[in-house]
Amino acid sequence: MKKAFTLIFLALMAFSLNAQTLKTLTWAGQERQYIEYVPSTYSEDTPAPVLFMLHGLGDEASNFFNATNIRSMADQKGWIVVCPQALEFNIEVPGIGSYPFGTAWSAGITVTVEFNLYGMPFNFDVTVNPDADDSGFLMATLATLEEEYNLEQDSLFFAGFSLGACMSHRMAIEHGDRINAIAAVSGVVGNDMDELTPAANVNVLEIFGTNDEMISYDNAEISLQSYGTHSIGLPAEATVQYWRAFNQCAEEPVFEEYPDTHNDGLAFEMYSYLDGQNDSHVSFIKVNNGMHRWYTGGSNDIDYTEEIIKFFTGTIDVTDVEEQAETALNVYPNPAKDFIFVEGSENVGIYDLCGKMVLQSQGTSKIDISSLPDGMYFVRSGERCNKLVVRR
Repeated sequence: MKKAFTLIFLALMAFSLNAQTLKTLTWAGQERQYIEYVPSTYSEDTPAPVLFMLHGLGDEASNFFNATNIRSMADQKGWIVVCPQALEFNIEVPGIGSYPFGTAWSAGITVTVEFNLYGMPFNFDVTVNPDADDSGFLMATLATLEEEYNLEQDSLFFAGFSLGACMSHRMAIEHGDRINAIAAVSGVVGNDMDELTPAANVNVLEIFGTNDEMISYDNAEISLQSYGTHSIGLPAEATVQYWRAFNQCAEEPVFEEYPDTHNDGLAFEMYSYLDGQNDSHVSFIKVNNGMHRWYTGGSNDIDYTEEIIKFFTGTIDVTDVEEQAETALNVYPNPAKDFIFVEGSENVGIYDLCGKMVLQSQGTSKIDISSLPDGMYFVRSGERCNKLVVRR
């Protein structure tokens, strides 16, 4: 009996390690670690999407993996999830010494520190973890995954929180030719990156709270206490516009409001910039009164993890939208089956949730939609827009 129990225990341990494993990769002369989670539904016969999840400043990969409940999503959808670990970062103060700052990604951020100590002025630049080749490490990790698993090459995603979000932006800028989409929560394009031209069009979701106490919404500023306040990059809305402009998306967004389902003091708004180059699009979830948090669905109107996955898969559906009368198109019937009428406009484009134009009509207010599959679409004419549900 004891032998049988031991065999069962070892078998369960083997299954667990096959699903979630702490792995080590030597890169740039350093041993780097990452959590690799492979759902039990993975089959080498079916290509699997891959999602990299990047933790924030001072955090640990294991904590971020658990806090975001990403395991549940991976199990449901059959995705492989990777949570890499950032290296420790020490600030070197000239003439004084080294001060630990916690784990940090080399996200392309530099700040100039000015202060006086015992009457002596100090002025020096601090680049966050400049000796850590995180960009190379993350791409090397992806290459390792490609050797071991059958990956869906059109579904390589990055998501991050805070400094991890800034690192996600850097990965999109430098490796957009490989990465399909990113989601950045409470993080921005770093100030060493904002003048660079991205490698390729990338779908981008930015989520940011207007009351963020760590990185200010309006100026992307952080406070280093007695060392002053410093901007680390483009502010939240400027980060959105950086990607909108590069992707050549429409200048006017589709605006929607999430239903207020919880008494959380927050109001979630969605701004979708569609019709970008190579079918790219940019979305911005503005969290009114939101702070430096990863909000979950149990006590909040939306769950960040769920919205991010919906964005990656093109299935975001903000329900109960209150369209402003001056910007909303009058589309009827809605839901519709074979035809719709668009009142007051004869030049209309219909877009899917990924921002790709699927139908265009000119010179008529009656539009044949019989070729469209069931689902939700955006009907747009100039700056006016409305949702359309096709249901048969």
